[in-house]
Amino acid sequence: MLKKQQRITDSKDFQTIYRRGRHYSNAFFSLNYSKNYYGHTRVGIVVNKKVAKKATERNLLKRQIREIIKKNYDKFIIGTDIIISTRPKTKELNFAQLEKELVTLFTAGKLFK
Repeated sequence: MLKKQQRITDSKDFQTIYRRGRHYSNAFFSLNYSKNYYGHTRVGIVVNKKVAKKATERNLLKRQIREIIKKNYDKFIIGTDIIISTRPKTKELNFAQLEKELVTLFTAGKLFK
């Protein structure tokens, strides 16, 4: 579990990042990000019903993505808000493939140091 200060939970924060932030995507994920003034990186994860009908499947995807972020948290540029949205193809990936795709996306979006 990410610490409370590392999570984006407020809908106003989500709207601000969607409106003002930059966007990057691939076949499995959509990434929105912007600078923040908190001095640490915050992450929000969105898995909608088009990806997985059952809540247990959506929650599994969220837990896996959180674990990947936790493993790579120290590599992020400090002071960034990131929203990760999944796409329907994401459900077909195993954990290793999820990690590879996310790390590739973070690198391409220049979110790593």
